[in-house]
Amino acid sequence: MKYITNLVRIVVGIIFIISGFVKVIDPIGFSYKLEEYFGPSVFDISVLHNLALPMSIVFVILEVMLGVFLLLGILKKLTIYSLLILIVFFSFLTFYSAYYNVVTDCGCFGDALKLKPWTSFYKDIALLVMILLIISGSKYITPLFSTKINGTLVVVSLLFLGWVVYQGIAHLPIIDFRPYAVGKNLISGMNDGIPEVNNTVYTLRNLKNNEEKNYTADEYINTEIWKDTLNWAIKDTKVEIIKEAIPNSVHDFIVDCQNNDRTEEILNSDKIAVFTVPFANKLTLIEKAKLRKITNELNQKKVKFVILSNDPGALTPVGSCSMDQTTLKTINRSNPGLMVLKKGIVVAKYHANDFPEVKEMVKL
Repeated sequence: MKYITNLVRIVVGIIFIISGFVKVIDPIGFSYKLEEYFGPSVFDISVLHNLALPMSIVFVILEVMLGVFLLLGILKKLTIYSLLILIVFFSFLTFYSAYYNVVTDCGCFGDALKLKPWTSFYKDIALLVMILLIISGSKYITPLFSTKINGTLVVVSLLFLGWVVYQGIAHLPIIDFRPYAVGKNLISGMNDGIPEVNNTVYTLRNLKNNEEKNYTADEYINTEIWKDTLNWAIKDTKVEIIKEAIPNSVHDFIVDCQNNDRTEEILNSDKIAVFTVPFANKLTLIEKAKLRKITNELNQKKVKFVILSNDPGALTPVGSCSMDQTTLKTINRSNPGLMVLKKGIVVAKYHANDFPEVKEMVKL
């Protein structure tokens, strides 16, 4: 029992560290996921909407640190029962998402790994069983190192996580798992999906003795039973999904400029600066002035650019085209943000705090 408990402890600790870390990298992305749960289509808790980011930061750091505590074997009772509470809570969320089909991706592993709702739920149930096993064998869990070394590792972990979170909010995530990461080809991403594979099954009833037979679409045609209308009639038709479709990694990247679709033009441009504004109504006058100054300088340097926003009207007098807000939030976690494209390939991305000088953009 001792060896089983400690093996399971290591597995659970590593899973929580990995799951938490991919969200620590992108706390804003996880806050968007929390907003989905707080939205009217799920739990409708609007009062928590503005607290999504602070809650995201607490959740992701807590998730990693509980994994660290478990591996180090310290704060045993607090760690184990905190993990139990967390996994019960997550199990409820994933079950609710799967059963009611309201949040199709729980965000359990951020953008690094997409899990289907029921897969997420089964994963949480497996973790719940393992945590219960750890609780039953908790007496076998002892500190991995001395108190001083364990304390040092905890402090270093917290400082490192704090730095990663800061980078993800004040700049850009240190690792970008999204389909708009630097180096990604958006044109390829718009065509990398796999269509659904299905099969039509016909249930035929014999008009004389009521016998029933099932035929696939190919069998129905090849046997030519469809010609025998005096003896057989179709009772039922259903479509069986053999392999579910995998959507394109880049989708909803549609640029609408006053009812003109400029998507293809932008993706095929030799060089273009794409400014993204997912929350146009939240831009301050200073941010709007900064955006106007940069675009004026780009015009003077004859550098092609486009501004994409969720609400072009809110950016007046700065002209912009419209794009789906979810896509804009996925492209860049900054409001505004900048993405430089060359023939559809992302060659650079910037947070508003790190916008380069125009002469640097010209070099790109």
